[in-house]
Amino acid sequence: MALIKNISLIDNFGDEKQFANCYIKVHSLTGNKNQMRVSIAIYREKNGQNISNQEIIFSPDLSGSNFIEQAYNAMKNDQRFAGATDV
Repeated sequence: MALIKNISLIDNFGDEKQFANCYIKVHSLTGNKNQMRVSIAIYREKNGQNISNQEIIFSPDLSGSNFIEQAYNAMKNDQRFAGATDV
């Protein structure tokens, strides 16, 4: 499971860079029943170069789907990843 989306990132010089069709996936999950921290890896393409690491935090639904699926849904609800499509 992963997401695809065009991503804008700011480089070390403050310049905005555009990356088309980035491959976005959950790298790791940590947390407890109250809060999950999701480490997200963004790649230029599937199996390509890692261009950014991001993080989100969400409250898991203990009676819902598995935590990884919940993490992807939380990512799609985050402004940075809104509009991303499932792969």
